Parts: sequence; structure tokens; C-alpha cells
Amino acid sequence: MIKISDAEIEVMKVIWNKKEVTSLEIIKELQGHNWNNNTIRTLIGRLISKKAVGIAKKEGKTYTYVPLIKENEYKAKKAKNLIQQLFEGCTDEMLLNFVDTNEMSKNELRLLIQKVQDKIK
Repeated sequence: MIKISDAEIEVMKVIWNKKEVTSLEIIKELQGHNWNNNTIRTLIGRLISKKAVGIAKKEGKTYTYVPLIKENEYKAKKAKNLIQQLFEGCTDEMLLNFVDTNEMSKNELRLLIQKVQDKIK
């Protein structure tokens, strides 16, 4: 699995959300992070090197970027690795931990129950 840093994930979120995006659009979306433009361009470059992001087209000096990895697949692999690392692969232990520590709202619990019920039907 590709290792993506926390900062790179913030860039990936923009790219996943927009599907096709220029660096200027990414910079605009990430204004709240107080990163300078070169930092964001460096993060984009790293993601290209890691083959997480590709260049869809180039118009003059403007590049349009697209994700090369799917968000849901990345999240699933990342979650599986986390569950393996922290809970020895036991998803039920992870879920019970969230329930027992009141980390889940009643609405989240209802949604979880509904999803489980739908799966076992």
C-alpha cells in the first residue's frame, strides 16, 4: 500500500472530492491550513512520485491532476492495517472499543446497527 502522510492526505481529499483539479484550485481549498503555495506544490509532487496522483492534462503552465488511487479502496486498506496493528485484526474489538468509550453518538450507533442488520438479511 502507498504510504501517504497526513499532509498529503489533505491534498488527496481535495483531489478525490474534485476528481480533476489544478494546483491553484488545491491551494485555494487548503487556505485554512496556513501552508504556503510551494508546500502544497511539494505535496502534489510527492503524490505524483508515489503514483497516488496523475497529470490528466497540461495547458501552458497549468496542470490538471487526477487521483490514481480510489478513496474508498485507500481507506479500506488503511483501516484494515490500523485494525491489524491496534486490535490484532479483530474488527469487533475495535467497534466495541468505540461503543464502550462513548466515541460513537447515538445516531452513529443507529446507523451501525442498521448497516449490520442490512448485511445479515
